[in-house]
Amino acid sequence: MELAAVPPHSGFSLSDDDRVVGWGFGRPAALMMACGCCNAGAQERPPQEAFACGGATIAGGTANRAIDGRIFTLDDSREVRLVGIEVPPFAPAEDSQAVPGGVAARDALAGLLAGAEIVLKQAEPQQTDRYGCLVAYGFTTHYGIDHSVQAGLIAAGYARVAARAGSRACAAELLTREGAARTAKLGLWASSYYDSLDADNPADVPAEQGRFALVEG
Repeated sequence: MELAAVPPHSGFSLSDDDRVVGWGFGRPAALMMACGCCNAGAQERPPQEAFACGGATIAGGTANRAIDGRIFTLDDSREVRLVGIEVPPFAPAEDSQAVPGGVAARDALAGLLAGAEIVLKQAEPQQTDRYGCLVAYGFTTHYGIDHSVQAGLIAAGYARVAARAGSRACAAELLTREGAARTAKLGLWASSYYDSLDADNPADVPAEQGRFALVEG
């Protein structure tokens, strides 16, 4: 898979998320092996666990390249933005102003998409955003079983749950994965840059304007 250093489309302000103080971008495996034997009956696969995010299938294809940690293109050149998550903006590693984790998030997405068929499931009534990107929950298909791309990125610590993440059940499922990743200090959460701020010290919050921050309390 080709990885491209292409910047995200848009920006957002402090009001987009009461947990976020700026991040400079828009509204911020299991490997299953089929085993068998010619002298034994075929074993049935366990039933696929239902995932709370996503509606009807709206598109599919093969990923061509990852643009950042949540935007990628399909092999027919359509661009896809994964909803329900926020990732650091992608910037070349030599950029002295780059925030930590943008390259790692992009590479994590590329790894999840590599060699897999992609299924896109509806997230909003409008299937595209104002830039023409498909907006969807993404799933990779392995051995006939779908795996959520958003959940994979969050569980590995390379994305956080957005302020708007679909239904309550969807948000709860993703937040459970985020909590586990933060506790384990996986991915982005290993960096002190992403430590939470305490809302009981409000004077500390404006000082972080212009960068990603979590505020709890």
